[in-house]
Amino acid sequence: MKRNIHLVSVLVVFLMAALPLFADYQGLSVATNYPSLNVSSSDMITFDLRIKSYGLAPQRVNLSLTGLPEGWEYQFVGGGGLVNAVFTEPDSTSTVQLWVIPSDGNQEAVYSFSVHATGENGDSYSLPLTITMGRQLPQRLALDTDLPTIKGDPKSDFTFNVTLRNNSANETLIDLYADVPQGFYATFKEQYGSKTINTLSLGAGSSRSVQVTVTPSAGVSEGAYPITVTARSLGAEASLPVMLEVQGQATLTLSGAGGILSSSAVAGKEKVLDLELKNTGTANAQHIELSSYTPSNWTISYNPAVVEELPAGETVTVKATLKPSSEALNGDYSLTLRANSKNAGNVSEQFRITVRTSSIWGIVSIVIIALAAVLLVFAVKKFGRR
Repeated sequence: MKRNIHLVSVLVVFLMAALPLFADYQGLSVATNYPSLNVSSSDMITFDLRIKSYGLAPQRVNLSLTGLPEGWEYQFVGGGGLVNAVFTEPDSTSTVQLWVIPSDGNQEAVYSFSVHATGENGDSYSLPLTITMGRQLPQRLALDTDLPTIKGDPKSDFTFNVTLRNNSANETLIDLYADVPQGFYATFKEQYGSKTINTLSLGAGSSRSVQVTVTPSAGVSEGAYPITVTARSLGAEASLPVMLEVQGQATLTLSGAGGILSSSAVAGKEKVLDLELKNTGTANAQHIELSSYTPSNWTISYNPAVVEELPAGETVTVKATLKPSSEALNGDYSLTLRANSKNAGNVSEQFRITVRTSSIWGIVSIVIIALAAVLLVFAVKKFGRR
């Protein structure tokens, strides 16, 4: 432990002693972020240079280049024009570009040369540079998405975005494909566009977001469906697996027994209707409440009034006890029966009820008419003689 502390102390003392050496440096420097480049063609090559003065008086600094291969050309460019020198002030940096134009027909090889900065006061600095010809980044594509799993119902489209990257040195023409289950189909669009695309051009090192829409086949069942999105160019390929989770959906229908939507009833008397509540979807329907909209002074009740769960593909019979108003006249009446589910929405059907009055009221009507006739005859006999 003591030995480690001693070594750290020695290192700290050394660094503190060396720090003034760096701080006291006076002179010029020439720097660039990438002094050695690999290139694949004879196009112009650019170096971004920084010429800095450390503790020197303001001066003109001349620029030159030595060791360039025969037939190659170069230029120093600054401020939008050709330059041969820069002006430096104390502890300031001047920037300039070096353009190197190789000759045609260069073979794969390493070429070295140097940039020189020479001040009026005799200060100078040289920066060696290297260019390796004939090397090229391999073409690479990449696909990525934030949603590797997409959930939805069987009647909706599955839409998600993928990011396509061209990790290559050149602009690339890329084709888009999607491997989907039978009956499904996929389309590609630019993220903020409406035009369908299957091919796009992507610059070197750039990326683009593409919107993918997958439409499931009609009547697809609940389950997980894997798809694969592929980007392919002449020299590279990238694939991205995505999982579509088709979730079941409950669908309700409501009708009379055997699908009949009509019945008859007697005014003022109860009538029991057999209703068929069916789930034609692919998921269980939850908490189904039955309700109705009836003419004035009619009543209706259900047994059961609530169906807590109706499995997919099954039917339940509901007893609806209907009582038309006692004042209802003979004729056809319309009422609406509803079934509202927690996860399947609601369904409603119009029922036609033919109402007839009670036979007792018919007899009473005949008696009243007969009495009226008797009274009329009596009145004629009594008052007719006068």
